[in-house]
Amino acid sequence: MGIPERGSLASWPDEPIPNVRLDDAALFDALLPRLRDLVSRGAFTLGPEVEEFEAAAAAAFGCRWAVGTSSGTSALVLALRAAPLALNSRVAIPANTFFATAEAVVAAGHVPVIVDHDEDHLIDLDQLQTLDLDAVVPVHLHGLPVDMERLSSIAERRGWWVLEDAAQAHGATVSGQAVGSLGDAAAFSAYPTKNLGAWGDAGFVTGHSEELEVRIRMLRHHGQTAANHHEMLGGTERLDNLQALVLLAKLPLLPEEIGRRRRVADWYAEELGQVGLVLPGDRDGRVHVFHHYVISLPAHARDACLQWLARHGIGAAVHYPTPVHLQPALQGRFQIGGPLERAERSGSEVLSLPMHGSLTRSQVARVGEVLRAFVAKLDPKQDRTA
Repeated sequence: MGIPERGSLASWPDEPIPNVRLDDAALFDALLPRLRDLVSRGAFTLGPEVEEFEAAAAAAFGCRWAVGTSSGTSALVLALRAAPLALNSRVAIPANTFFATAEAVVAAGHVPVIVDHDEDHLIDLDQLQTLDLDAVVPVHLHGLPVDMERLSSIAERRGWWVLEDAAQAHGATVSGQAVGSLGDAAAFSAYPTKNLGAWGDAGFVTGHSEELEVRIRMLRHHGQTAANHHEMLGGTERLDNLQALVLLAKLPLLPEEIGRRRRVADWYAEELGQVGLVLPGDRDGRVHVFHHYVISLPAHARDACLQWLARHGIGAAVHYPTPVHLQPALQGRFQIGGPLERAERSGSEVLSLPMHGSLTRSQVARVGEVLRAFVAKLDPKQDRTA
């Protein structure tokens, strides 16, 4: 359909615009023969499908190896447990991230050191470099990579071990090099909403160290080196073959998915470029893959904007309203790396617009029209880019 003229909210269709879309009947049809074969063989765990995906993922993300795990959280925990870190090591993480990042550090036996974020919601490297640490978990939040060139330089001088949290950044690059290959290891989630998503919980770790790979493979399967021979205390953290099949089918499509998301982001820039909002995008050789499309509004207006968008059938969301150091489960388990003013403020300001590869130009125009109408009602004296 055509795009209605600006200023005509009533002329838009009534169909809702979801924040994400997960339906994919075509993929099911394509996978059906292999799914039938898998079920007929009764081969559900640690089979050739997992090995095939691991080889494909290692190649796709520029690493020596990839190890499939049961979730993105287990990928983080296993990588941290396998790392050359003594118990109770000080591990820096950003305050604004999904709780699993902090949870994994504690679960692996270490102490999270909470650091504020920069203007792009990424770990503040200026604050970070002042700290006494053993390791860092930079989170490539919303699809934009951390400045890994600068971080790697700091980490090399200081002797820090670096684990990329790449759960939201499949396919992102820094100066042409794939996220997932930029630290000592990387943890990916393949939860269904991700740019590379399975049909349930799934994840994987990538890296270059052979010793680290061996330890992660042991840990994900009860610490076994052979059947019924347990060298370590591990767990059941394996990627199952069904999810490996899904990821195998989706992995070659990742560049196309990223291209569609970047096209949607370009449309948002066309719609919102003159509104006065700070819009997400690439930064100095760091290529954004738009897992989320996040803007900021004044704190007094954010929730009202969510309601306004919902009233017009637009599925906006908030990622993440409460920084990890304010979560009840973490109390008494972390240290503060410095002032956390941005993190504590941004939770009441951020808003995620619909972002998925199947959005149409007309749908993005509708989101833009509705959002512009809301912003136009704000007091012009208020800072819209807080």
